[in-house]
Amino acid sequence: MEKHILSKSTFLRGLQCAKSLYLYKNFIQLRDKQSAETTAIFNRGNNVGILAQKLFPGGIDATPAKRSDNIGAVKRTKELIESGAEVIYEAAFQHNQVLAILDILVKKDNCWYAYEVKSSTKISHTYLLDASLQYWVITNSGLQLEDISLIIINNQYVRNGNVELDKLFSTKSVKEAVIKQQEMVEEKIDVSKSVVANPQLPVVAIGEHCFSPYHCDFMGNCWKNVPKKNSVFEITGIPKAEQFALYYAGYETIEQIPASNNLDAGANAHIYAVKNDEEKIEKVAINKFLGKIYYPLFFMDFESFMPAVPIYNKTKPYQHIPFQYSLHYKKEENAELEHFYFLAEQGFDPRKSFLESLLKHTETEGSILVYDALMEKNILNGLKNDFPEYASAIDLRLKRIIDLMVPFQEKSYYHPAMKNSFSIKNLLHALVPDLSYTNLTISSGSIAMTAYESLQTETDMFKILEVRDQLLEYCKLDTLSMVKIFEKLEEVVKE
Repeated sequence: MEKHILSKSTFLRGLQCAKSLYLYKNFIQLRDKQSAETTAIFNRGNNVGILAQKLFPGGIDATPAKRSDNIGAVKRTKELIESGAEVIYEAAFQHNQVLAILDILVKKDNCWYAYEVKSSTKISHTYLLDASLQYWVITNSGLQLEDISLIIINNQYVRNGNVELDKLFSTKSVKEAVIKQQEMVEEKIDVSKSVVANPQLPVVAIGEHCFSPYHCDFMGNCWKNVPKKNSVFEITGIPKAEQFALYYAGYETIEQIPASNNLDAGANAHIYAVKNDEEKIEKVAINKFLGKIYYPLFFMDFESFMPAVPIYNKTKPYQHIPFQYSLHYKKEENAELEHFYFLAEQGFDPRKSFLESLLKHTETEGSILVYDALMEKNILNGLKNDFPEYASAIDLRLKRIIDLMVPFQEKSYYHPAMKNSFSIKNLLHALVPDLSYTNLTISSGSIAMTAYESLQTETDMFKILEVRDQLLEYCKLDTLSMVKIFEKLEEVVKE
């Protein structure tokens, strides 16, 4: 058996971009470093896949001792089928140098059924393409399938006791859609093989395909000629199609964009700010915003995680579970800044202890400032449903919340370094450059989410303490940043 040329992942990569496929097969060393978030997504998918195997217990794993031995895996699968195995995990098939490894293969009433597991709650077009390739390889290798299905997560499932796998997972037949794709799959396989065999690198301009359906991991190579400062791709808040329309028209930097254009007011405000290198400050509007705020002040930020498989009773898949908050507190304008925090112990449902601690720390009257209030409000409303005995106390806190993002979102205050974005990191870079997230190990909410979820199964106490310290440092910087941003607003209206 010849070594495979394409696999499921490289087939999908080729559909997204021929250049990406060529680089992956011939210059893998140019690939961007995988982010912690991407690693976490892959790990979550693997864990969900292993759990779904329990829907079909007693199966035999065809994974070879050496994971890269794909030829061995194909031979092992063939042996298992011929020996009468009825449930095979990680079943491997190859046809015409295309490899497909299926999550679960089941024989029932002398018919074969294929199942591919996804950690998502919806079936995407990419998942259908994935299943279409699986079907093409399996059936052309000689095994006829009665059906092929996708197993996804039911986001309406509520855990109550042990996880009920038949309710957690939802199985959807996709055979009808897959059969319609077979001719296209064969054509695309031939195209992708010719791309890999060609000695020349395909000429493919950067475009929206760099981000869809996945963020390409060769952007560091392909985007190296895009200006590092003030490129048109820094105009966030507009569709990528508009960014690329500017780039293809010859406008690589913001300074090159003509005053007369079809971009919206927000984008043009950013263009004007960059070209004139000046801040926009509307003191009357900022004063009006500040007039709604009263001491004592609480600067509040939450962190949450979203396990695909609910860990705690009365929770759903991908539900936001708050596990940490940071509070900076100022009793009055000239008072010393105080800091309070909460970080839940791993291994326990953190919601009630989180809520009780938060209510205690915020029982004093005063404004509660958050940055982008949607998450904090959603979490508090969720806790109100989970613990109705605290509903009135939660409502009092909700009424006190003021969103510090408002004057920036409304462009009452605008700085060119914000890049038409209201993210707190862009804002901090613009207004308080001395503070930065760049030196933190945990430097974003998604990394914090992944880090805390990893603690649920971590046994190394030194690692646990290290991650907890990193979480505390990150969340504390979030609320300290809000303090500095608020002080900047106060400063500009006094000038």
